[in-house]
Amino acid sequence: MADHRSTDGARVALADGQSASAILHSVLQATAQQYPDLGDVPGLAQFRKGYDDAVCNFELNRLKSDKRLEIAWFACQAMRKHLVWQDDGQVIPLKEHVAQAATSLPMATHVGPRAGDANPGWPVSMVYRGQRWDAAQFATLGAEMAQRGIISRGAAEALNWLQQNLPGGQLDLRGRKVVVIGAGAEMASTRLWLRAGAQVLWLDVAPPPQEWLDDAELSGTLVWPTEATDLLTQPARIRATIEAFAADGAVDLALYAYAPGQAREVLLTGVMNEIVNSLPAPLIASVTLLVSPTTPSALDQGDFDFITQRIAQRPAWEKVLDGIGLLGGTPAYQGVPPVAVPRTVVQIQGASYQAAQYLGKLLIAECWASLGQLDATAAAPLRVSANTAAITKTRSLDHPVFAAAFGGAAAFGVETMTPRQSRTLNGLLAVHDWLQSEAPEPGTVRVHGGIHTLPYPLGTALRIAAAIGFARSPRLLGGLLGGK
Repeated sequence: MADHRSTDGARVALADGQSASAILHSVLQATAQQYPDLGDVPGLAQFRKGYDDAVCNFELNRLKSDKRLEIAWFACQAMRKHLVWQDDGQVIPLKEHVAQAATSLPMATHVGPRAGDANPGWPVSMVYRGQRWDAAQFATLGAEMAQRGIISRGAAEALNWLQQNLPGGQLDLRGRKVVVIGAGAEMASTRLWLRAGAQVLWLDVAPPPQEWLDDAELSGTLVWPTEATDLLTQPARIRATIEAFAADGAVDLALYAYAPGQAREVLLTGVMNEIVNSLPAPLIASVTLLVSPTTPSALDQGDFDFITQRIAQRPAWEKVLDGIGLLGGTPAYQGVPPVAVPRTVVQIQGASYQAAQYLGKLLIAECWASLGQLDATAAAPLRVSANTAAITKTRSLDHPVFAAAFGGAAAFGVETMTPRQSRTLNGLLAVHDWLQSEAPEPGTVRVHGGIHTLPYPLGTALRIAAAIGFARSPRLLGGLLGGK
C-alpha cells in the first residue's frame, strides 16, 4: 500500500538513512546489551551474513528468559526510534507525526445488494486437496491438516470452534466494523468479511475494483477514500480517517499492507503499528495481522512429536542426502524441547522482511496482547489475532528459486496454498479470534504448511526442493538465468 508519489517530499523514512539490516542489527544488539542473558549479537558485517541464525538464537533466548515480555517491549520501543517523518529537512519521530491532528479523507460508500436480505449470512467453505469442506466439516478438516503436520494444534482447535459456532454453517458479521489497511492485498480477507455482512473501511493505494461493486453476493457495506491513499505520505490523515469511521463503534483493525523492496516492508509495518498505538483504545475492538511462517516462532509439543515421527518415517533418499550433509547436518530447530524455535528464516527474503515480521509483527503482537498500546500509561491488553499464515503463492514470492521450490516442496511433505485458499482460511481464523470468549494467544494458531515440522533447516531443504522443482520444470531455469 505505497506508490511513493508525493508532491512535497514529506514522507515516512528510516532514521539517518540507515538500511533495514543495520536497524535490525541495532535493535537486537541494543536489546542484548540491556538483557545479557540474550547472548551476544555479532558485529554488523557478520550479522548481515548470518542474520538468519542470529534472529533465531535471539528469539530462543528470549523465550527461555523470565523477562520474555519485558524484552519484547524493549525491542519494540527501540525499533520505533528508527522510524521518522521527514518534511522539508525537518525530522520528527514517526509516532509524533501519526498522533498529530489531521483531517480525515473524504469517503464514498457502497451498500451490498444483499444487505436487505432476511438472512444475509455467508455459507463458508474452503477447498483443500481437491475437496470442498463446508463449515459442518471444519473439525474433520482441522484434524486432517494437523495430522499431516501442516497446522498447529491451536489452528485445529480454532477450526473445531468455528464448526460449533457458525449457525447453519453461515458467517454473519452484521454490526461488525472492520478497517482493512492494505485491503486489496493478496492475503487480505476483505471480500470474505464483506460477503458476511461487515461494514468495511477499505484503505489502499487503489480504490476497490469495479467487480467488487458489481458483486451480487455482497451483504456488507464498503467505504473507501475518494482521494489517493498512501500510508507512507499520509499516515496522520489515515489515522484520522479511521477515527472518523470508528466514531460510532469500535473497529477490528486488519493490518495487511505490504510492498517489497526499498525497506518498504519495515516502513509500512511501522506506520500501521503507530496507527494502532495512537488510536484511542476504546475504538479498537481487535487488531489482526499475519505472521510469516519463516519468522522464528515458539514450537509446541505437537510440532516436536511430528518431527520425531517424520524422521522415523522419512524415505531413503532423505536419509542419504542428510547423511552426506546436503540437508544441513544440523537440527531443524534451535533449542531443546519444550523451548525451541524452527530454523525457518530464509535469507533470500531479506533483512527488511525479517525485521518487519519479527520486530514489527511477532514481538509487537505479544506486547499488545499482554500490555496494550506501546504508549499506554497502564497495562490495557488488546485483543490480538496474530496467526501464522500459510505458505502462499503470492506475487511477493515471484522468484525462480521460490517457484522451483514450490514445485519440489511436496517431496518434503510441505504444502503451499493459493491466495484464495489463504484468504479464506486466514479470514475464518481471524473471525474465531474476534468472537471466541477467551482472548487469543498470539503464536498458537499457525498454518505453517509443514515448515515448522520439517526435520531439516528450511534454508537447506529449500535448496533441495528447488533442485527437484527445476528438474521437474526446466523452464524455470530461464527465469533464474535471466531468460524468458
